[in-house]
Amino acid sequence: MATITSRSHPASAPPRGPVRQVTALGLPLLLGALSSSLSGIVDTAMMGRYGTDDLAAVSATSAVFDVFSNIVLASLIGYQILAPRFVGRQDPPGLVRSLRHSALYSGGLALSLTILSMADGRQLTGLVAGDRPGLASIGAGYLVTRAPTLLLLVPFVLLTATFNAHKQTRHAAVAGVVVNVVNLLLDWTLIYGVGPLPRLGAVGNGLATTLAWLVGLTWLLLAARRTRLARSLRGPGPVAPADFPTSIPRLAWPSIVSSGLDYASMAIFFAIMSGIGQAALAGGRIAFEVTVLAFGTAGSFAAASRILIGRALGEDDRAAARTFWRAGQYILLVPSALVGLILVVLPRWGALPFTSFPPVVDAVAETMPFVGLCLPLMAWTLGNVSLVRALGHTKWDMYANLAAAIAVQLPLGWLCAGPAGLGLAGAFVGVVGYWVTRAVFTEVVARHLVRT
Repeated sequence: MATITSRSHPASAPPRGPVRQVTALGLPLLLGALSSSLSGIVDTAMMGRYGTDDLAAVSATSAVFDVFSNIVLASLIGYQILAPRFVGRQDPPGLVRSLRHSALYSGGLALSLTILSMADGRQLTGLVAGDRPGLASIGAGYLVTRAPTLLLLVPFVLLTATFNAHKQTRHAAVAGVVVNVVNLLLDWTLIYGVGPLPRLGAVGNGLATTLAWLVGLTWLLLAARRTRLARSLRGPGPVAPADFPTSIPRLAWPSIVSSGLDYASMAIFFAIMSGIGQAALAGGRIAFEVTVLAFGTAGSFAAASRILIGRALGEDDRAAARTFWRAGQYILLVPSALVGLILVVLPRWGALPFTSFPPVVDAVAETMPFVGLCLPLMAWTLGNVSLVRALGHTKWDMYANLAAAIAVQLPLGWLCAGPAGLGLAGAFVGVVGYWVTRAVFTEVVARHLVRT
Protein backbone atom coordinates (compact mmCIF):
# COMPACT_ATOMS: atom_id res chain seq x y z
CA MET A 1 0.00 0.00 0.00
CA ALA A 2 1.42 3.37 -1.00
CA THR A 3 1.86 5.90 1.80
CA ILE A 4 2.25 9.67 1.60
CA THR A 5 5.34 10.84 3.45
CA SER A 6 7.18 14.14 3.61
CA ARG A 7 10.00 12.73 1.47
CA SER A 8 9.19 11.11 -1.85
CA HIS A 9 12.61 9.44 -2.32
CA PRO A 10 15.05 7.85 0.08
CA ALA A 11 17.98 10.01 1.16
CA SER A 12 20.45 7.73 -0.60
CA ALA A 13 18.81 8.13 -4.01
CA PRO A 14 21.07 10.08 -6.40
CA PRO A 15 19.61 13.43 -7.51
CA ARG A 16 18.41 13.72 -11.08
CA GLY A 17 19.05 16.68 -13.38
CA PRO A 18 16.53 19.53 -13.24
CA VAL A 19 15.13 18.83 -16.71
CA ARG A 20 14.60 15.16 -15.85
CA GLN A 21 12.96 16.09 -12.54
CA VAL A 22 10.57 18.56 -14.16
CA THR A 23 9.82 16.04 -16.93
CA ALA A 24 9.21 13.17 -14.51
CA LEU A 25 6.86 15.30 -12.43
CA GLY A 26 5.25 16.98 -15.43
CA LEU A 27 4.36 13.93 -17.51
CA PRO A 28 1.67 12.64 -15.13
CA LEU A 29 0.39 16.20 -14.78
CA LEU A 30 0.31 16.40 -18.57
CA LEU A 31 -1.80 13.27 -18.78
CA GLY A 32 -4.29 14.72 -16.32
CA ALA A 33 -4.33 18.13 -18.03
CA LEU A 34 -4.80 16.61 -21.47
CA SER A 35 -7.66 14.51 -20.17
CA SER A 36 -9.26 17.56 -18.58
CA SER A 37 -8.79 19.64 -21.74
CA LEU A 38 -10.07 16.81 -23.88
CA SER A 39 -13.25 16.88 -21.84
CA GLY A 40 -13.96 20.37 -23.17
CA ILE A 41 -12.88 19.39 -26.66
CA VAL A 42 -15.19 16.37 -26.63
CA ASP A 43 -18.06 18.60 -25.49
CA THR A 44 -17.40 21.01 -28.35
CA ALA A 45 -17.06 18.22 -30.91
CA MET A 46 -20.28 16.56 -29.76
CA MET A 47 -22.20 19.81 -29.96
CA GLY A 48 -20.58 20.63 -33.30
CA ARG A 49 -22.27 17.57 -34.77
CA TYR A 50 -25.55 18.05 -32.94
CA GLY A 51 -26.49 21.42 -34.43
CA THR A 52 -25.16 24.89 -35.19
CA ASP A 53 -27.59 26.60 -32.79
CA ASP A 54 -26.64 24.35 -29.88
CA LEU A 55 -22.93 24.77 -30.60
CA ALA A 56 -23.29 28.56 -30.77
CA ALA A 57 -25.36 28.62 -27.55
CA VAL A 58 -22.89 26.45 -25.64
CA SER A 59 -20.02 28.55 -27.05
CA ALA A 60 -21.63 31.77 -25.79
CA THR A 61 -22.61 30.33 -22.41
CA SER A 62 -19.25 28.66 -21.89
CA ALA A 63 -17.50 31.98 -22.42
CA VAL A 64 -19.34 33.30 -19.35
CA PHE A 65 -19.06 30.06 -17.38
CA ASP A 66 -15.30 30.03 -18.01
CA VAL A 67 -15.10 33.33 -16.13
CA PHE A 68 -16.73 31.72 -13.09
CA SER A 69 -14.79 28.46 -13.18
CA ASN A 70 -11.47 30.26 -13.52
CA ILE A 71 -12.32 32.58 -10.64
CA VAL A 72 -12.82 29.47 -8.50
CA LEU A 73 -9.58 27.94 -9.78
CA ALA A 74 -7.72 31.20 -9.14
CA SER A 75 -9.00 31.28 -5.55
CA LEU A 76 -7.19 27.97 -5.01
CA ILE A 77 -3.79 29.20 -6.18
CA GLY A 78 -2.80 30.19 -2.64
CA TYR A 79 -2.91 26.58 -1.50
CA GLN A 80 -1.18 25.40 -4.66
CA ILE A 81 1.68 27.79 -3.86
CA LEU A 82 1.88 26.96 -0.16
CA ALA A 83 1.49 23.17 -0.28
CA PRO A 84 4.95 22.48 -1.82
CA ARG A 85 6.57 24.91 0.63
CA PHE A 86 5.03 23.24 3.66
CA VAL A 87 6.05 19.84 2.32
CA GLY A 88 9.56 21.11 1.58
CA ARG A 89 9.97 22.37 5.16
CA GLN A 90 8.38 19.16 6.51
CA ASP A 91 5.46 20.96 8.16
CA PRO A 92 2.31 18.79 7.89
CA PRO A 93 0.32 20.93 10.39
CA GLY A 94 0.93 24.01 8.25
CA LEU A 95 -0.28 22.09 5.22
CA VAL A 96 -3.48 21.09 7.02
CA ARG A 97 -4.27 24.62 8.17
CA SER A 98 -3.65 26.00 4.68
CA LEU A 99 -5.93 23.36 3.13
CA ARG A 100 -8.78 24.09 5.53
CA HIS A 101 -8.59 27.85 5.05
CA SER A 102 -8.58 27.42 1.29
CA ALA A 103 -11.55 25.03 1.40
CA LEU A 104 -13.67 27.58 3.30
CA TYR A 105 -12.54 30.53 1.19
CA SER A 106 -12.93 28.89 -2.22
CA GLY A 107 -15.96 26.83 -1.26
CA GLY A 108 -17.97 29.92 -0.31
CA LEU A 109 -17.01 31.62 -3.57
CA ALA A 110 -17.94 28.54 -5.62
CA LEU A 111 -21.33 28.27 -3.91
CA SER A 112 -22.19 31.90 -4.72
CA LEU A 113 -21.23 31.52 -8.39
CA THR A 114 -23.16 28.25 -8.68
CA ILE A 115 -26.35 29.91 -7.46
CA LEU A 116 -25.83 32.82 -9.85
CA SER A 117 -25.27 30.50 -12.82
CA MET A 118 -28.37 28.45 -12.16
CA ALA A 119 -30.63 31.44 -11.46
CA ASP A 120 -29.64 33.80 -14.30
CA GLY A 121 -28.71 31.51 -17.18
CA ARG A 122 -30.67 33.37 -19.86
CA GLN A 123 -29.18 36.73 -18.96
CA LEU A 124 -25.65 35.34 -18.74
CA THR A 125 -25.97 33.70 -22.16
CA GLY A 126 -27.33 36.93 -23.61
CA LEU A 127 -24.20 38.81 -22.52
CA VAL A 128 -22.32 37.05 -25.32
CA ALA A 129 -25.02 35.78 -27.69
CA GLY A 130 -26.90 39.07 -27.78
CA ASP A 131 -30.66 39.33 -28.34
CA ARG A 132 -31.24 35.77 -29.56
CA PRO A 133 -33.98 34.17 -27.44
CA GLY A 134 -33.44 30.71 -28.90
CA LEU A 135 -29.76 30.65 -27.96
CA ALA A 136 -30.50 32.15 -24.53
CA SER A 137 -32.98 29.35 -23.78
CA ILE A 138 -30.52 26.64 -24.80
CA GLY A 139 -27.72 28.29 -22.81
CA ALA A 140 -29.85 28.59 -19.67
CA GLY A 141 -30.60 24.87 -19.70
CA TYR A 142 -26.94 24.10 -20.18
CA LEU A 143 -25.93 26.26 -17.20
CA VAL A 144 -28.42 24.62 -14.84
CA THR A 145 -26.78 21.24 -15.33
CA ARG A 146 -23.19 22.49 -15.68
CA ALA A 147 -23.05 24.90 -12.72
CA PRO A 148 -22.54 22.26 -9.96
CA THR A 149 -19.06 21.55 -11.36
CA LEU A 150 -17.98 24.80 -9.69
CA LEU A 151 -18.55 23.20 -6.29
CA LEU A 152 -16.80 19.99 -7.33
CA LEU A 153 -13.71 21.88 -8.51
CA VAL A 154 -12.78 22.96 -4.98
CA PRO A 155 -12.16 19.56 -3.32
CA PHE A 156 -10.84 18.15 -6.61
CA VAL A 157 -8.12 20.81 -6.92
CA LEU A 158 -7.25 20.75 -3.22
CA LEU A 159 -6.70 17.00 -3.25
CA THR A 160 -4.77 17.21 -6.50
CA ALA A 161 -2.50 19.96 -5.14
CA THR A 162 -1.83 17.95 -1.98
CA PHE A 163 -0.86 14.85 -3.94
CA ASN A 164 1.29 16.91 -6.31
CA ALA A 165 3.14 18.63 -3.47
CA HIS A 166 4.20 15.16 -2.31
CA LYS A 167 5.27 14.31 -5.89
CA GLN A 168 2.40 11.82 -6.12
CA THR A 169 1.21 13.24 -9.44
CA ARG A 170 -0.12 9.96 -10.82
CA HIS A 171 -3.33 10.30 -8.78
CA ALA A 172 -4.30 13.56 -10.49
CA ALA A 173 -3.39 12.05 -13.85
CA VAL A 174 -5.64 9.05 -13.36
CA ALA A 175 -8.45 11.25 -12.04
CA GLY A 176 -8.20 13.36 -15.19
CA VAL A 177 -8.44 10.26 -17.36
CA VAL A 178 -11.46 9.07 -15.37
CA VAL A 179 -13.20 12.43 -15.88
CA ASN A 180 -12.52 12.37 -19.61
CA VAL A 181 -13.65 8.78 -20.21
CA VAL A 182 -16.84 9.17 -18.18
CA ASN A 183 -17.58 12.49 -19.88
CA LEU A 184 -17.17 10.94 -23.32
CA LEU A 185 -19.55 8.08 -22.54
CA LEU A 186 -22.15 10.30 -20.90
CA ASP A 187 -21.92 12.95 -23.64
CA TRP A 188 -22.84 10.42 -26.29
CA THR A 189 -25.61 8.99 -24.13
CA LEU A 190 -27.19 12.22 -22.90
CA ILE A 191 -26.70 14.58 -25.85
CA TYR A 192 -27.92 12.26 -28.60
CA GLY A 193 -30.12 9.92 -26.56
CA VAL A 194 -29.21 6.25 -26.62
CA GLY A 195 -32.00 3.71 -26.71
CA PRO A 196 -35.01 4.92 -24.72
CA LEU A 197 -33.18 7.97 -23.35
CA PRO A 198 -34.29 11.35 -24.76
CA ARG A 199 -32.03 13.65 -26.80
CA LEU A 200 -31.07 16.32 -24.28
CA GLY A 201 -28.67 18.33 -26.44
CA ALA A 202 -26.95 21.13 -24.53
CA VAL A 203 -28.65 20.13 -21.25
CA GLY A 204 -27.20 16.64 -21.62
CA ASN A 205 -23.80 18.15 -22.36
CA GLY A 206 -23.78 20.06 -19.07
CA LEU A 207 -25.12 17.12 -17.08
CA ALA A 208 -22.50 14.77 -18.53
CA THR A 209 -19.69 17.14 -17.51
CA THR A 210 -21.00 17.50 -13.95
CA LEU A 211 -21.40 13.76 -13.45
CA ALA A 212 -17.94 13.11 -14.89
CA TRP A 213 -16.32 15.51 -12.42
CA LEU A 214 -18.25 13.88 -9.58
CA VAL A 215 -16.86 10.47 -10.55
CA GLY A 216 -13.34 11.93 -10.79
CA LEU A 217 -13.62 13.49 -7.33
CA THR A 218 -14.85 10.19 -5.90
CA TRP A 219 -11.80 8.45 -7.33
CA LEU A 220 -9.48 11.05 -5.72
CA LEU A 221 -11.17 10.61 -2.34
CA LEU A 222 -10.66 6.85 -2.57
CA ALA A 223 -7.01 7.41 -3.52
CA ALA A 224 -6.56 9.70 -0.49
CA ARG A 225 -7.94 7.00 1.76
CA ARG A 226 -5.87 4.27 0.11
CA THR A 227 -2.59 6.21 0.48
CA ARG A 228 -3.42 7.30 4.05
CA LEU A 229 -3.33 10.94 2.99
CA ALA A 230 -6.79 11.48 4.49
CA ARG A 231 -5.56 10.31 7.91
CA SER A 232 -2.61 12.73 7.85
CA LEU A 233 -4.93 15.68 7.14
CA ARG A 234 -7.32 15.21 10.07
CA GLY A 235 -5.53 17.20 12.78
CA PRO A 236 -4.07 20.72 12.47
CA GLY A 237 -1.28 20.14 14.98
CA PRO A 238 0.92 22.84 16.59
CA VAL A 239 1.59 26.18 14.91
CA ALA A 240 5.11 26.59 13.48
CA PRO A 241 6.06 30.15 12.38
CA ALA A 242 6.73 30.46 8.63
CA ASP A 243 9.10 32.94 6.99
CA PHE A 244 6.80 33.43 3.99
CA PRO A 245 3.23 34.74 3.49
CA THR A 246 0.66 32.10 4.41
CA SER A 247 -2.58 34.05 4.00
CA ILE A 248 -4.80 32.32 1.44
CA PRO A 249 -6.77 35.50 0.58
CA ARG A 250 -3.58 37.54 0.21
CA LEU A 251 -2.09 35.06 -2.25
CA ALA A 252 -5.34 34.35 -4.05
CA TRP A 253 -6.98 37.72 -4.62
CA PRO A 254 -4.57 38.90 -7.35
CA SER A 255 -5.14 35.64 -9.22
CA ILE A 256 -8.92 35.95 -8.76
CA VAL A 257 -8.93 39.50 -10.14
CA SER A 258 -6.54 38.52 -12.92
CA SER A 259 -8.43 35.40 -13.93
CA GLY A 260 -11.85 37.00 -13.61
CA LEU A 261 -10.99 40.02 -15.74
CA ASP A 262 -8.99 37.88 -18.15
CA TYR A 263 -11.93 35.59 -18.86
CA ALA A 264 -14.31 38.52 -18.81
CA SER A 265 -12.18 39.94 -21.62
CA MET A 266 -12.52 36.55 -23.33
CA ALA A 267 -16.30 36.85 -23.03
CA ILE A 268 -16.03 40.26 -24.72
CA PHE A 269 -13.77 38.64 -27.30
CA PHE A 270 -16.49 36.05 -28.01
CA ALA A 271 -19.01 38.87 -28.25
CA ILE A 272 -16.80 40.46 -30.93
CA MET A 273 -16.82 37.17 -32.83
CA SER A 274 -20.58 36.87 -32.36
CA GLY A 275 -20.96 40.23 -34.06
CA ILE A 276 -19.05 38.87 -37.07
CA GLY A 277 -21.48 35.97 -37.47
CA GLN A 278 -22.76 32.72 -36.00
CA ALA A 279 -20.21 30.60 -37.90
CA ALA A 280 -17.44 32.88 -36.62
CA LEU A 281 -18.66 32.40 -33.04
CA ALA A 282 -18.73 28.61 -33.41
CA GLY A 283 -15.36 28.53 -35.19
CA GLY A 284 -13.82 30.83 -32.60
CA ARG A 285 -14.95 28.48 -29.84
CA ILE A 286 -13.21 25.57 -31.54
CA ALA A 287 -10.00 27.60 -31.92
CA PHE A 288 -10.31 28.52 -28.25
CA GLU A 289 -10.55 24.84 -27.27
CA VAL A 290 -7.38 24.10 -29.23
CA THR A 291 -5.68 26.94 -27.36
CA VAL A 292 -6.92 25.54 -24.04
CA LEU A 293 -5.47 22.15 -24.94
CA ALA A 294 -2.10 23.75 -25.69
CA PHE A 295 -2.34 25.81 -22.50
CA GLY A 296 -3.00 22.69 -20.45
CA THR A 297 0.00 20.96 -22.01
CA ALA A 298 2.39 23.83 -21.33
CA GLY A 299 0.77 24.44 -17.95
CA SER A 300 1.50 20.88 -16.82
CA PHE A 301 5.23 21.36 -17.00
CA ALA A 302 4.93 24.88 -15.62
CA ALA A 303 3.04 23.39 -12.66
CA ALA A 304 5.75 20.76 -12.21
CA SER A 305 8.34 23.51 -12.27
CA ARG A 306 6.34 25.55 -9.72
CA ILE A 307 6.07 22.56 -7.38
CA LEU A 308 9.81 21.91 -7.52
CA ILE A 309 10.59 25.61 -7.11
CA GLY A 310 8.29 25.72 -4.08
CA ARG A 311 9.91 22.68 -2.50
CA ALA A 312 13.35 24.19 -3.13
CA LEU A 313 12.28 27.46 -1.50
CA GLY A 314 10.90 25.51 1.45
CA GLU A 315 14.37 23.97 1.80
CA ASP A 316 15.92 27.47 1.38
CA ASP A 317 17.74 26.50 -1.84
CA ARG A 318 17.28 29.49 -4.17
CA ALA A 319 19.89 28.27 -6.66
CA ALA A 320 17.83 25.13 -7.29
CA ALA A 321 14.71 27.27 -7.62
CA ARG A 322 16.35 29.30 -10.41
CA THR A 323 17.43 26.11 -12.17
CA PHE A 324 13.95 24.59 -12.10
CA TRP A 325 12.54 27.84 -13.51
CA ARG A 326 14.56 27.67 -16.71
CA ALA A 327 14.23 23.89 -17.01
CA GLY A 328 10.45 24.23 -17.11
CA GLN A 329 10.69 26.68 -20.01
CA TYR A 330 13.17 24.80 -22.14
CA ILE A 331 11.28 21.49 -21.99
CA LEU A 332 8.33 22.72 -24.03
CA LEU A 333 9.86 25.44 -26.19
CA VAL A 334 10.86 23.20 -29.15
CA PRO A 335 7.73 20.95 -29.15
CA SER A 336 5.43 23.96 -28.94
CA ALA A 337 7.23 25.63 -31.84
CA LEU A 338 6.87 22.48 -33.97
CA VAL A 339 3.16 22.08 -33.24
CA GLY A 340 2.66 25.76 -33.90
CA LEU A 341 4.34 25.42 -37.29
CA ILE A 342 1.96 22.57 -38.20
CA LEU A 343 -1.06 24.72 -37.37
CA VAL A 344 0.32 27.57 -39.47
CA VAL A 345 1.02 25.36 -42.50
CA LEU A 346 -2.04 23.06 -42.25
CA PRO A 347 -4.76 25.19 -40.61
CA ARG A 348 -7.79 23.15 -41.71
CA TRP A 349 -6.54 20.12 -39.78
CA GLY A 350 -7.49 21.91 -36.59
CA ALA A 351 -11.15 22.06 -37.60
CA LEU A 352 -11.92 18.59 -38.93
CA PRO A 353 -11.99 16.74 -35.54
CA PHE A 354 -14.68 19.14 -34.30
CA THR A 355 -17.17 19.83 -37.03
CA SER A 356 -18.12 19.09 -40.63
CA PHE A 357 -20.19 22.23 -41.29
CA PRO A 358 -18.31 24.02 -44.12
CA PRO A 359 -18.78 27.61 -42.84
CA VAL A 360 -17.48 26.63 -39.40
CA VAL A 361 -14.54 24.69 -40.89
CA ASP A 362 -13.62 27.78 -42.92
CA ALA A 363 -13.81 29.96 -39.81
CA VAL A 364 -11.54 27.62 -37.82
CA ALA A 365 -9.01 27.43 -40.66
CA GLU A 366 -8.86 31.22 -40.63
CA THR A 367 -7.83 31.28 -36.96
CA MET A 368 -5.40 28.35 -36.69
CA PRO A 369 -2.27 30.13 -38.01
CA PHE A 370 -2.64 32.68 -35.21
CA VAL A 371 -3.06 29.93 -32.62
CA GLY A 372 0.14 28.37 -33.96
CA LEU A 373 2.04 31.62 -33.51
CA CYS A 374 0.89 31.79 -29.89
CA LEU A 375 2.13 28.36 -28.77
CA PRO A 376 5.87 29.04 -28.18
CA LEU A 377 5.02 32.38 -26.57
CA MET A 378 2.58 30.57 -24.29
CA ALA A 379 5.16 27.99 -23.23
CA TRP A 380 7.74 30.66 -22.38
CA THR A 381 5.21 32.77 -20.49
CA LEU A 382 3.97 29.92 -18.30
CA GLY A 383 7.54 29.05 -17.37
CA ASN A 384 7.98 32.58 -16.06
CA VAL A 385 4.65 32.45 -14.24
CA SER A 386 5.74 29.28 -12.43
CA LEU A 387 8.60 31.21 -10.80
CA VAL A 388 6.58 34.34 -10.06
CA ARG A 389 3.80 32.37 -8.37
CA ALA A 390 6.12 30.05 -6.46
CA LEU A 391 7.77 33.13 -4.95
CA GLY A 392 4.35 34.37 -3.86
CA HIS A 393 4.34 37.45 -6.13
CA THR A 394 0.90 36.81 -7.58
CA LYS A 395 0.34 40.55 -8.05
CA TRP A 396 2.96 40.69 -10.81
CA ASP A 397 1.26 37.83 -12.62
CA MET A 398 -1.99 39.78 -12.36
CA TYR A 399 -0.43 42.94 -13.77
CA ALA A 400 1.07 41.05 -16.72
CA ASN A 401 -2.18 39.29 -17.51
CA LEU A 402 -4.41 42.35 -17.29
CA ALA A 403 -2.03 44.57 -19.23
CA ALA A 404 -1.91 42.00 -22.03
CA ALA A 405 -5.68 41.33 -22.07
CA ILE A 406 -7.18 44.76 -21.52
CA ALA A 407 -4.56 47.06 -23.03
CA VAL A 408 -3.58 44.88 -26.00
CA GLN A 409 -5.83 41.93 -26.88
CA LEU A 410 -9.25 43.58 -26.78
CA PRO A 411 -8.46 46.91 -28.47
CA LEU A 412 -6.17 45.32 -31.05
CA GLY A 413 -8.64 42.51 -31.77
CA TRP A 414 -11.56 44.94 -32.11
CA LEU A 415 -9.58 47.31 -34.32
CA CYS A 416 -8.40 44.54 -36.67
CA ALA A 417 -11.73 42.69 -36.76
CA GLY A 418 -13.94 45.76 -37.24
CA PRO A 419 -12.44 48.99 -38.60
CA ALA A 420 -9.57 47.20 -40.39
CA GLY A 421 -12.04 44.74 -41.94
CA LEU A 422 -10.06 41.58 -41.19
CA GLY A 423 -12.99 39.80 -39.57
CA LEU A 424 -12.28 36.69 -37.51
CA ALA A 425 -8.58 36.69 -38.44
CA GLY A 426 -8.32 40.23 -37.12
CA ALA A 427 -9.84 39.21 -33.81
CA PHE A 428 -7.10 36.61 -33.37
CA VAL A 429 -4.40 39.16 -34.16
CA GLY A 430 -5.32 40.49 -30.73
CA VAL A 431 -4.67 37.06 -29.20
CA VAL A 432 -1.15 37.03 -30.65
CA GLY A 433 -0.61 40.51 -29.23
CA TYR A 434 -1.74 39.25 -25.83
CA TRP A 435 0.85 36.48 -25.69
CA VAL A 436 3.68 38.68 -26.99
CA THR A 437 2.95 41.26 -24.31
CA ARG A 438 2.60 38.75 -21.49
CA ALA A 439 5.76 36.87 -22.48
CA VAL A 440 7.87 40.06 -22.46
CA PHE A 441 6.33 41.34 -19.21
CA THR A 442 6.78 38.10 -17.26
CA GLU A 443 10.34 37.61 -18.53
CA VAL A 444 11.34 41.03 -17.20
CA VAL A 445 9.62 40.39 -13.85
CA ALA A 446 11.11 36.90 -13.44
CA ARG A 447 14.62 38.16 -14.17
CA HIS A 448 14.17 40.90 -11.60
CA LEU A 449 12.88 38.54 -8.92
CA VAL A 450 15.75 36.05 -9.23
CA ARG A 451 18.26 38.88 -8.73
CA THR A 452 16.63 40.14 -5.52
